[in-house]
Amino acid sequence: MDTDTVEDPRSAGRFHGREDAAGPVPEPVVHAGYATLSLRQIDEWNAVPKGTAFRLFKARKDQLREGVDFFYIPEGRDPELTETLRLDGRIYPSTVHLVLLTTTAYARMREEWHARTHNPGCGCPE
Repeated sequence: MDTDTVEDPRSAGRFHGREDAAGPVPEPVVHAGYATLSLRQIDEWNAVPKGTAFRLFKARKDQLREGVDFFYIPEGRDPELTETLRLDGRIYPSTVHLVLLTTTAYARMREEWHARTHNPGCGCPE
């Protein structure tokens, strides 16, 4: 991936309080000219339970633009991409409809995580 021309969603870092998580650093999926991460990649990178990224995405979805901030690829639209990502372990085996998240979407998800886990007075940047 050419990170000089494509904004890398990993640049924001892991979720607040998960900076030392042992999850693997994901390789972004370049889709429609954007570097993106799948829900599974985000869950694993932040070492959180399956479904956490999906719930965070759903909580902030109304702040995001489909086709710019995230890509929804329904079953059958791009079976080759879906199967490649499945075989590479970048999406869950049970994934039917693919969601790929850009830097903006991942930043909103990090904000939601912080809002849910923040302790007032903890000294973290707000």
